[in-house]
Amino acid sequence: MTQEKSLASHTYTVELRFMGPQLEPTDISRRLHLVASAELSPVGGQVGTRRRDPFWAYNGKGEIGFQSEWESLEAGLQFLLGSLRSRKSKIVAIAQESRAIWWCGHFQSSFDGGPTLSADLMTEIGSYGIPLSIDNYFSEA
Repeated sequence: MTQEKSLASHTYTVELRFMGPQLEPTDISRRLHLVASAELSPVGGQVGTRRRDPFWAYNGKGEIGFQSEWESLEAGLQFLLGSLRSRKSKIVAIAQESRAIWWCGHFQSSFDGGPTLSADLMTEIGSYGIPLSIDNYFSEA
């Protein structure tokens, strides 16, 4: 982590996620021709004492321009959408068969703001019919 990045009071992570009791992560990877950045298969779906539905997640790792954390949520989502745009019809079809979200992690060390998203970005995200979820996490720097 660079000195400049360590001083940022807000950073973001972005993923497209599919979840559901009947979901087969390997099937999602095959249909989209992508390697998941994270997944939980039906076998081994137990996490601690609670059962979790299988899931498949993709954050663009391995693509040109990938960052594990973004200083702008808009930039992170634009990157992810750019990586997935050619697969839109397949993503929409999969989202109709399972639960899907655009998942964003918002990591903050101060309470002085948060993300701003352009109307164009929100329109494109909305065109997939998939909800946007922003999870907020606070940690002192």
